[in-house]
Amino acid sequence: MLKKIRNNLFLVIRILLILSIFVNIGIAIAEGLENPDESKAEFFSRITDNVELVFWSLVTLALSFGSTLIEKRQKIDIPDILEIVIVLFICAGAFLSVQFNLYYTVFWWDDLLHTLSGVIIGFIGFIVLYKINYKFNMDISPLLIAFFSFTFAVTAGVIWEMMEFWCDVFLHTANQKWDLADTEIMMGKPYQGSGLRDTMSDLTVDSIGALITSIITYYMYKHQKKRTLDEMSKMIK
Repeated sequence: MLKKIRNNLFLVIRILLILSIFVNIGIAIAEGLENPDESKAEFFSRITDNVELVFWSLVTLALSFGSTLIEKRQKIDIPDILEIVIVLFICAGAFLSVQFNLYYTVFWWDDLLHTLSGVIIGFIGFIVLYKINYKFNMDISPLLIAFFSFTFAVTAGVIWEMMEFWCDVFLHTANQKWDLADTEIMMGKPYQGSGLRDTMSDLTVDSIGALITSIITYYMYKHQKKRTLDEMSKMIK
């Protein structure tokens, strides 16, 4: 039943993303035909939002096939519920956030996504460690499993913040908002020092999400080890 829900959900998401790509390309073409005398700079300035939506639609569409590719290459069967959560998370973070400008209109949206990313990546770390344990037949302690899940997720969060920073440096984006004027106001707050606040708050909530996962994985492996191992063994093809 869950497998069917997963397949239908992925199909709907991919169809909507493809429609979004064609709609935004169509809007951009229509804009160009409507004003044939404007310069290229003016044209591209006017369709920036459409181009961005096309880009993130393509990224989200590509990432929606990620779990299937990993399953084939790594010969594992990722739980359907985790696949659903991951794809919904990707859609929310990469597409819906841009489509509805959620990062700038909902003050808690960024913190929510970073917290969930800590939880999700922590569980991915748990799966990675189990695969290693399954291959080399090691007796790993529950504490080490919890610690690995935590550090795996936090490290991913750090790498993400570094990517945001270097994108801001070289591509002149404003992911961390550290290079905007102090007089800028958004959602009632000044931008002064917001780059540091943004980065540190992201890493903090990443760590909170990772801690939640590490506690859960510790309990699973400490108090329900046989059941956990039985369930995890079903993932290995």
